[in-house]
Amino acid sequence: MAQEKLVKPNCSYGEVTLPELEWQKHRSERYWEYRRKWAEIPQKQITTDFPIHLDIETTSVCNLLCPMCPRTIKIEDGTFGDVGHMSMDLYKKIIDEGSKNNLYSVKLMSLGEPLLDPEIVQRIKYAKDNGIEEVMFNTNATNLTDKMAHDILEAGLDSIFFSIDGLKEQYEKIRIGAHYESVVKNIENFLRIVDENGYKHVQTRASLVVMPGMEEIIDEYTQFWLPKVGMVGLGEWMVRTEKSDEKDYNPDFKCAQPFQRMFVLMDGVCTPCCLDDGKNYVVGNANENTISEIWHGEKATALRAAQKNGRYYDIDICKKCAMPFAKK
Repeated sequence: MAQEKLVKPNCSYGEVTLPELEWQKHRSERYWEYRRKWAEIPQKQITTDFPIHLDIETTSVCNLLCPMCPRTIKIEDGTFGDVGHMSMDLYKKIIDEGSKNNLYSVKLMSLGEPLLDPEIVQRIKYAKDNGIEEVMFNTNATNLTDKMAHDILEAGLDSIFFSIDGLKEQYEKIRIGAHYESVVKNIENFLRIVDENGYKHVQTRASLVVMPGMEEIIDEYTQFWLPKVGMVGLGEWMVRTEKSDEKDYNPDFKCAQPFQRMFVLMDGVCTPCCLDDGKNYVVGNANENTISEIWHGEKATALRAAQKNGRYYDIDICKKCAMPFAKK
């Protein structure tokens, strides 16, 4: 295997990649324009006319109960809320607006498993037919049958990230309800279908949440998955807290997410970041307002202003966030 390299897109996440990735050779100039903006916009703290990326939770259904997942924790304490699928009318409303406002990418998930959305294939196709440059999602791959693989690839899926926490011993303790060998087989079959049908632009990645004690398997995990998928994602496991002491304030921290993206949950509720799984800082509702109105609304604007002014601690969800203290 060629020498891999480690990159760190942000302070809590790293990627080990092969030095040359085939999919990168088959992406458009607009895709690379998007990736340049993804880095540049938060660095310069630019408020764009419209988010360049949306995370759209098309379903909040999942078939697993992973102990580190906020969904599992909230189900166990009775605070998760409704379980279901986003209406196709709302989804089309969001995509239609994005199409008119140079929306570059969508990730079709939040806390649910996208392959359990009965309309996931139609949603991928609708986004691609309306000019969305990159359509992607994470999946636990338990439902990644050969038919599903063919369907999502034909619909236009650009990137798929496999959530596989550990090798067999760790995986089946964490991914409760899944069978390691079956998931590996599903992924290998998917990769075969990609190769046999010439989907050279499709990006794949295996992702590991590095929980306590897992540091010792990172090398073995990487050596197993990297030749197959080309990229291995290593996410830092962070303890979620209910309060923070002001002495912990990190004046040098600047969060990228309020400038890059917005989350639209299954019920239309909009939140600003991946860590607000409790809807603690709702910036609007896509059933009631346009994405543009929400993006420029009072709460989203206040959040970006706090970041610009070095006052993230004034925002309750931000002062509880572990990101300012994630490993560099």
